[in-house]
Amino acid sequence: MFQESLTHRVREAYLAAYSVLAKAFGETTEELYKNLNEITEDDDGESVAMATDVIHYEEIRWLEQREALAAMAIALLASLNKSFLDAQKRMLKKTHPANKTYRGDHLFRQIEEYDDRFKIDLTTVEGFNTVREIELARHCCLHNEGSPTKDYETQTARRLLDANGIINLTPEQLDLLIGELSQFGKSLTALMSQVWKNTNQNSKAGTNVAT
Repeated sequence: MFQESLTHRVREAYLAAYSVLAKAFGETTEELYKNLNEITEDDDGESVAMATDVIHYEEIRWLEQREALAAMAIALLASLNKSFLDAQKRMLKKTHPANKTYRGDHLFRQIEEYDDRFKIDLTTVEGFNTVREIELARHCCLHNEGSPTKDYETQTARRLLDANGIINLTPEQLDLLIGELSQFGKSLTALMSQVWKNTNQNSKAGTNVAT
């Protein structure tokens, strides 16, 4: 379910918007360059400067649109990560209830709670570094105008910074992230299943001893 949501709710939405905007940018700039090339030597420099400025404006606009799409996709990924982590905990709420309030930011709370309730160190689960990078990149996009925070700089591989040092994303990078998050989902699900099996076996063993 988690893996399917990553593809259908994030990838497809991102690629649909990306393809529309990329097509519009390509068609617009093609026409603008055509007009620029048609400016003759008889035309004054002002015409060339004006045409060049319009092209530059469209290029900046396309960059801003990609950054906005990246922020959207990253926010959706972070939301799905949180939902997945919360759903896994609910599966064992009867056998491993939360006996205290966990404080701190979202990801820190998840790490502490999983360790406390299930004896699972999330930081060692395959793909967790991607979960962390997504969460910190989301914070950069929503609260720091896309510029990397100190936490993002020091706690991640900084894979999502573009040439301008702003959080951004390409379709290829999104596919890579989704693959890594899918692996995280599979790995954590297997660990939680083992926790459930161990609990069930211990319960049966206790019942047999009692009888």
